[in-house]
Amino acid sequence: MEPIEEGYFYHIYNRGAGRLNLYWSPDDYREFIRKYRYYLFPAIQTYAWCLMNNHFHALIRVRTVDEQGELFKLLKKEFDSGYFHGSMDPQVMPFVASKQLSHLMNSYTRYINKKRERTGTLVEGPLKRKKIIDEANFLHLVCYIHRNPIHHKVCANYTDYKYSSYNDYLQNRNLVIEREWVLDQFGGMKNFYEAHEEFKLRLDSDEDLYLE
Repeated sequence: MEPIEEGYFYHIYNRGAGRLNLYWSPDDYREFIRKYRYYLFPAIQTYAWCLMNNHFHALIRVRTVDEQGELFKLLKKEFDSGYFHGSMDPQVMPFVASKQLSHLMNSYTRYINKKRERTGTLVEGPLKRKKIIDEANFLHLVCYIHRNPIHHKVCANYTDYKYSSYNDYLQNRNLVIEREWVLDQFGGMKNFYEAHEEFKLRLDSDEDLYLE
């Protein structure tokens, strides 16, 4: 499996071991998102995400070491308060994306195991990833990730699903996503919306990427 390298874009995804659930309740979805922000924000930028009951997708870019340093200068108070994982201690930096992703999944697994009185692994093997090679692929994946609930017949419209970043774009929420940058790539909110509607109507040629 290829390494996750700084400065590159990736589609990351995984599912529950044995295709069983990762999330059982609204609290579980919220806790995963909280841990995602806590562990991953120092190491990565996020452009789209979707949590389904037994799998998840995210479109990310790995921050460079220099970018991490600039981020810490900008958000020193938040890092020192523990809002994000780590501190300004030079021995903590840089954050390695693969390690932060491991911290996320280990922490969430401990949360679920304690809550549901279970033991053992929660996810199916190592985190899967695909490097994004061009802008067209990037724009395609934003729509693709948001379309997961429609593909799995959980809902008929993007706005009806709570646990994806689609409504973050519509409601101007920037807790995790790089909202303004992504909208610029689409050419504004109108084009963002229309691209998703067009994508919903197209025959899906990437069925192998969906995690059933």
